[in-house]
Formats: sequence, structure tokens, C-alpha cells
Amino acid sequence: MNRPTLAAGTRDNPLPTTPDTVPAGCSWFTDPDGALCLSPGCMARIQDPEAQCLCDTLTARFDLLTEKLRELEERQRYADIWWHTLTAVVLEHPDGRAIRNETRTRTGR
Repeated sequence: MNRPTLAAGTRDNPLPTTPDTVPAGCSWFTDPDGALCLSPGCMARIQDPEAQCLCDTLTARFDLLTEKLRELEERQRYADIWWHTLTAVVLEHPDGRAIRNETRTRTGR
């Protein structure tokens, strides 16, 4: 009879560990004395060891937010370059002072 393979680090298939190899995130492991231990990586498991682990969900959200931040930083770099270039062009333009005054008037500054 084929038994399904249990994921390593679950309560039914704990990881053997030493003080130098404690797994990251939520993981069940056996300490050097053979005791079953939980290394919680999410708040749900800290509060209740039997709760559903949220590490994968939190990791996915973190990765998504990290990518979004990278995209926003890239857009901001582009906007900064565009803004500084536009400012330089206006400053060098013969009517630059009039353009700046009109801009201040329209923006209420």
C-alpha cells in the first residue's frame, strides 16, 4: 500500500535539528533530546500551535508588496528624471520666469 509522502516539518513528519539548524518559519522539529517542538513563524501559530499556518500566505503577500514597491520606486525614478529635465528646460527658456509665475498662479502657490 502506497502511503502519501508527508511534508517535512509537519507535526507528523518533524525535522531532526540541532541548535544550528532550527528551521525558519512554522515548522515542527525534534530537538536533540527527541522532544517534539514547534518553531512558530506566524502570529497564528504563536497563539495556537494547532492553528493553520499563515507563513506561505504572509510570504506571498510580502513578495507581492516587495515587487509593488520596486515598481513604484522605478516609476518615481522616472518621474524624478522627467521633472528635473522639465525644470531645466523651463529655467533655460526665454519665457521661463513667466512660465513659473503662471504655474504658481494656477496652482495657488
